[in-house]
Amino acid sequence: MGDGPGPRGVSKLDPEKLLSALKDHSVEFVIIGGFSLAAHGVVRATKDVDIVPEPSPANLKRLARALRSMGAEPDIGELDQEEFGIELDAHGLTKGGNWVLRTKHGRLDVMQNIPGLRSWHQLRAGAVDFDGALYAGYNELISMKSASARDEDLTDIARLKAARGEGEHPN
Repeated sequence: MGDGPGPRGVSKLDPEKLLSALKDHSVEFVIIGGFSLAAHGVVRATKDVDIVPEPSPANLKRLARALRSMGAEPDIGELDQEEFGIELDAHGLTKGGNWVLRTKHGRLDVMQNIPGLRSWHQLRAGAVDFDGALYAGYNELISMKSASARDEDLTDIARLKAARGEGEHPN
């Protein structure tokens, strides 16, 4: 994937560079969402990388440094940064919540409040190490996607189950 802006000034997604920037700053995280499906034999297109960071203040401080190194900015639509009211720094990250970010390596979603996710520690314990990165485990993916229940997530669940021979593959 190439560098440079795409639609609406967002750089094209380069997941390798994005994940390398996080690793270079020793950020602890687990990848969820579309990219995590690949660790379970399901490939689908996605426009971003979704992560859940380990929630300790020290890790969120490292995450804030990594985000600065990538030129990350919150995607807050029509709001001005002053109207948003929360800074993208270690203090702002400790308030929790979910962040949709534009970076020089593409879109990154930092997820800290996810239906179906019981805890960071459970997510980490069930994670799958694939090519040096941690991806959400099967049970955690099913739980999060079931709680969300969007059409896309229900299709992902069917594909995950089919990849394990637990159900029919959706068309």
